[in-house]
Amino acid sequence: MSGKFGKRKGDGYERELAKYLDARLFGGSGQISRMPLSGGGAHLGGGGRADLLGTPTMWVEAKRTEKFSPYAAMAQSENGIAASKTDGEMPVVISRKNNMPTGDSLVVMKLSDWVNIYSEWLRSCGYETYDENEMQIEVTFDESLPSDVEPQDDMTAKVVPLFKTPRIIKNDKEGA
Repeated sequence: MSGKFGKRKGDGYERELAKYLDARLFGGSGQISRMPLSGGGAHLGGGGRADLLGTPTMWVEAKRTEKFSPYAAMAQSENGIAASKTDGEMPVVISRKNNMPTGDSLVVMKLSDWVNIYSEWLRSCGYETYDENEMQIEVTFDESLPSDVEPQDDMTAKVVPLFKTPRIIKNDKEGA
């Protein structure tokens, strides 16, 4: 769909999406809104803007289309971030087809961004996850360690066996 109707449909989805996210994330306080004149290319500041305002650290690109092109939409979001010189924003594309509830929209993001979000979610649920920034291992050898003292492994309690030790069964018929 192109022309004025397609633009109006996209603008409507941006308003609908802003209202949906604002209600679920901020209780309908008006924190999230549609960017005025979004979809018009370059805006104030020369770099374009995300489709939604009030989504800290996320650059939201909203797409309402029957023929969704996720890579092109992601490129549009990434190009907007680069052009606006916005550091630390995560590109996110949210899309739905006609006659779908807003809550059934699809969210497209890079796997590396999703892993970061999921890792934080797991931690908030009480799971331990690997964090490369926390893992700093320093190995030193102390030659002055007495020979009767065995080195201690303080991680032994956290080691979980993944597999049972296989049993070796001897075949008595081999020797006969």
